[in-house]
Amino acid sequence: MTRVEIADALPRAAEIVADVRERGDQALLEWTERLDGERPAALRVPEEQIAAAEAEPAFLVAVRRLAAAVRAFHEPQRPPDTSTSPYPGVHAERRFVPLGSVGVYAPGGRAAYPSSLVMAVVPAQIAGVGRIAVVSPRPAAVLLATARELGIDEVHAVGGAQAVAALAYGTETIRPVDKIVGPGNRWVTAAKLLVSGRVGIDLPAGPSEVLIVADETAKAELCAADLLAQAEHGPDSECILVTTSAELAEEVARLAVGWEQVHTEVVGSLEEALARVDQYAPEHLELHLAEAESFAARVANAGSIFLGASAPAVVGDYAAGANHVLPTGGLGLEAFLKPIQTVSASREGLEAMREIVAALAAAEGLPLHAAAVEARFQDGCG
Repeated sequence: MTRVEIADALPRAAEIVADVRERGDQALLEWTERLDGERPAALRVPEEQIAAAEAEPAFLVAVRRLAAAVRAFHEPQRPPDTSTSPYPGVHAERRFVPLGSVGVYAPGGRAAYPSSLVMAVVPAQIAGVGRIAVVSPRPAAVLLATARELGIDEVHAVGGAQAVAALAYGTETIRPVDKIVGPGNRWVTAAKLLVSGRVGIDLPAGPSEVLIVADETAKAELCAADLLAQAEHGPDSECILVTTSAELAEEVARLAVGWEQVHTEVVGSLEEALARVDQYAPEHLELHLAEAESFAARVANAGSIFLGASAPAVVGDYAAGANHVLPTGGLGLEAFLKPIQTVSASREGLEAMREIVAALAAAEGLPLHAAAVEARFQDGCG
């Protein structure tokens, strides 16, 4: 979706958010019926319905294997707690604690993406988030089965801007959360932006995109296959081949005839290709190059980079364990943690900082800052 589309959605999304904030469940049900064409029998999906959700055995095995890969990729990401003593008698520490609750938006119905649910839930679980609530309009059986596999029992059958509002402000049924993550349409994105002063959000979603950089060693069939895989997301997907080979560009264009999302660009050198990459800052960057690793080391702006023809972006979507939820490459473990700083000081430490505080407070015109330290050196207060 474009910025214009999101901007156009903001007024209506604001109306929905305000109504849900004011009237709670009743507004949630009315907006769901008005926008989705039907009113859910209950906002919260019964646990027995989640437990009974059917899915193909091969699908369940794939979900378990993906969850294991996501877990393996994210577990080492926990940032270390740090501590230091800048002066004798002064101790400063920074530690990370999990968010108390997270809301995961999961597109539903025909647009269900169980893989995105795995990508959002597993890192939150590793971080130690106490409560994970999933919202999804008309949640499909595969989505409920995925939630069951992940140990999630709080699923609400509601979507759109109204679901985001419920997660942000709470209703009689849905308790508010500390952060909202997960992909959604322009109404969801607009609502996230509107409530971002109340709760944390992930990066607002835009069009799905891939940029492939290829040289003369690349195979046109593989480049075309990867571009079309991304184009499959919808008409607003952006799928670009940047290559030093005019012959490759011509063949890929022939293989992708009829797909308006696919574009090819011929550049004079890999230096030009690198400049194009950093200017475009793609969500997915594939490198079909003889020297893919050395090129990747020089890239400054990209979400996820896939090295070589044997690592298409789709393995990042479904199997490798790297996170594909926006910001691609950024919804890691730290997204579900918050830092807390602690400072302690002995009498000796406070004495070491006394003159620093006095000088800076005087320069900034804040004498009471200095007085707060000086008070500790008065008789009877030390």
